[in-house]
Order: sequence, then C-alpha cells, then structure tokens
Amino acid sequence: MSFETRKKILEAARKAFSKYGYDGVSMEEIAREAGVKKALIYYYFPSKDKLFEEIWREALEELESHLFSVTEETNSYFAKIKKFLKSYVDFVLNKTILNEIIEKEKSTVRFEREKWSKLRERYENFIKRVEELIEEGKKQNYVYKDLDSRAAAELIVNSFGDVPKDKRLLQNIQEMILRGLLNVKTEEGR
Repeated sequence: MSFETRKKILEAARKAFSKYGYDGVSMEEIAREAGVKKALIYYYFPSKDKLFEEIWREALEELESHLFSVTEETNSYFAKIKKFLKSYVDFVLNKTILNEIIEKEKSTVRFEREKWSKLRERYENFIKRVEELIEEGKKQNYVYKDLDSRAAAELIVNSFGDVPKDKRLLQNIQEMILRGLLNVKTEEGR
C-alpha cells in the first residue's frame, strides 16, 4: 500500500466532507471519488470517524500554520495583527475546501463532546493561540485592556466562515475587527 493511495483517499475525503459534511458522506462515496475499493479505505482508516479526524486535524493545522507563520515575520504588534487577519481572509478565499471542512463541522466538533474530544481539544488550542495573540497586544498597549480576549478570539475565528466568499466583504470584516480591537488607528498613532 502506498503513500500515494493514502493521499488520494484523503483528497477525495476532503472534497466530500467539504461539500456534504460529515453526516452527508459515506465511505462508499469517498471510495468512488478516490477510485479505490471501500476495503482499501478501511486499510488506512479503520472508520469514517478516524478518516474525518485526520481530515479535520490536517485542515486546522494548515489554517494555523498559514495564520501564525506570518505573525513570526515581524516584531511590530500592529503589523502582526494586520498580517494575521489578512492571512485569515486569504485562507478563506484561497483554501476553500479546507475552510469549508472547518466551517461545516466546527459546531459538531465543539458540541458533540465525547465523540470528538480530541478534535475539540485541538480546536480549543487554536482559539487559545488567537487569544494569546490578543493578550500580546494588550501588553504592548495596542489592544484595549478591558477587552475580553477569549470573546475577541472567538469573534475573530467565527467572523470569516459563514459569509459569502467576497474579497471586499471579507476585507471590510477584517477592518471592523481591527478598529474594534485596537486602541490606535495606525502604528505611528500609538
């Protein structure tokens, strides 16, 4: 069994889960899309749950990598938060399949506690990283001190998902978040 076969299965599953959601997809449909027998999928993934866990984990890791890699490129908090939000917009616009998987199943993962405990924990860690980015801004007096960092992190993460994939609209959302979060308008105005 090859790495290429596993990759083909994962790609087919990504497409299927992004289009129909977890409950709307069968292993048979994924096998058909991948051009393999259903039994071969079970060789790599013992259940639909395990296959979905892998897809969700990869999607969230790619999102997190995409967002936080840009924050490491600069020491200026103002530039960092702007790049972070711009990267989020870029992800929503350009990584459509991964974004749809995350958005379609986010509430399922968060609220079906027992079944998706590992995925929920992974998602909560992602929210925590966004919260830490906001806390960093508070320490540097860029973010309002009385702002609830957890609520702001939730707002940011949930603002871009269920809106039309219109670049201008997403950029306007990004600008509104910046204006509500930051207690300065420009880096120089600090």
